[in-house]
Amino acid sequence: MKKILMGLLALTVSTTMLAEGGSGAELVDSIYKGSINSGNKFGLGVGMGVSDSIYKGADGRLYPIPLLDINYYDLYVKGATVGYQFYKNDAFAASLFVDPLAGFAVDGADLAKGYDNIDDRRFQTMFGIRLDADTGFYGVKTGLSAQIGKHGGEGRVAAFKAYRVDDKLTLVPSIHIKGYSGDYTDYYFGVSSDEARRNSNLNTYKADTSYSIGFNLTADYRLTDNVALMAFLGVEKFSSEISDSPIVDDGVLYLVGVGAKYYF
Repeated sequence: MKKILMGLLALTVSTTMLAEGGSGAELVDSIYKGSINSGNKFGLGVGMGVSDSIYKGADGRLYPIPLLDINYYDLYVKGATVGYQFYKNDAFAASLFVDPLAGFAVDGADLAKGYDNIDDRRFQTMFGIRLDADTGFYGVKTGLSAQIGKHGGEGRVAAFKAYRVDDKLTLVPSIHIKGYSGDYTDYYFGVSSDEARRNSNLNTYKADTSYSIGFNLTADYRLTDNVALMAFLGVEKFSSEISDSPIVDDGVLYLVGVGAKYYF
């Protein structure tokens, strides 16, 4: 499975998307989306991530993570997400964005025997709006976003804080809550009557509105003025509307990874 999610971490770490083998990539998005832009910036890099999969029998995998962190006036690219910042002041920013790799994609053939004749779940392009703010409370920053696509909508609220350990190392813990519309949840985790007939272990399942709670920790180490090393880990717990699905093995998802980025 592939994807890297949208989060609100204000550091040199950016979003990333590309992972095959699990919704774990979804966590990376949570870890990496930059927050309030601060002038023109160009960062290119690559990382590697390892995640499990919440789908029945689908293996966790090692996958590459392209690290794009580009701000050019009011335009930005974070991972695969492209956005336009239409408002900004010292403590608040608002932007519109397009996420071309949203969702929990999986090939049905990757699931365990008896579940592997389900239809493939595909990524969807989603359009959204995001609001980032500095609370002024002990350095805590917050973010709110909503996006919608062909297969439903997704919303997110997050909070994070950067801890500068020394001149080179910064740690950023964050927490978020995401909500998924009924159409979104049902597309990725529901089971249709046709799928139930084709798979010996499945019964029809209509998934409803759902949510997840996640925690991420990112470490950013500035090796030189132009080179940054990073490491990240994340955990996401999904509500019963997802964990009770017959095609879901576990309602908890883990991800770890490392990467390097060069700033121009």
